[in-house]
Amino acid sequence: MQNLDKLARFEEAINSAAEAEIKALVETAKAKAAQAVACADDEYLEESYQLVSSEAKNIKRKLAHAVSQKSFEASKEIFAYRNSRVEEFFEDLAKEIIDYSKTAEYDKSLSEILSEINGEKHFGDDAVIFVKPEDAEKVKKLYPSVKVQADKNIKLGGATVFYPAASIYIDKTYDNIFEQQKTEFVNNSFMQLQ
Repeated sequence: MQNLDKLARFEEAINSAAEAEIKALVETAKAKAAQAVACADDEYLEESYQLVSSEAKNIKRKLAHAVSQKSFEASKEIFAYRNSRVEEFFEDLAKEIIDYSKTAEYDKSLSEILSEINGEKHFGDDAVIFVKPEDAEKVKKLYPSVKVQADKNIKLGGATVFYPAASIYIDKTYDNIFEQQKTEFVNNSFMQLQ
């Protein structure tokens, strides 16, 4: 009996030690499982962050491209509209100048232009005065001793004088002034697209 009692206590001690060992193993396993879950959560969170960050960059890039494209298209439309308005403005202005060139006031202005050119460099025997076809007869009457030639390229008025011996042109045509003003107007900074 005594042996049985010893055996029972021995069995109880072994069971108690086994239970303690099992409990310790279970606790270690639970701790390792919790650590593994935490690591997995961290990895999952990092992967999710990277995915979201990458998608956000792609969306921003696509939006920036779309905005840039729309801005470019709008600039092209504005540029085309501005150019058509500028051309229309200068076409109307050219018509006004042509109408002006049919007045007595223009005849006086043409005479002053020719006097100014003659003052800069005297019309010699070899000088040739170029004017628009409608002005040729008027200028021949003003300067009968100078060769006057109609120039179809002069549409608005004024005159160009050529001195062949000196190879000099003096251009005081409205056409030249008109083109210079048009270029200056178009190139003016307030006309530039930003």
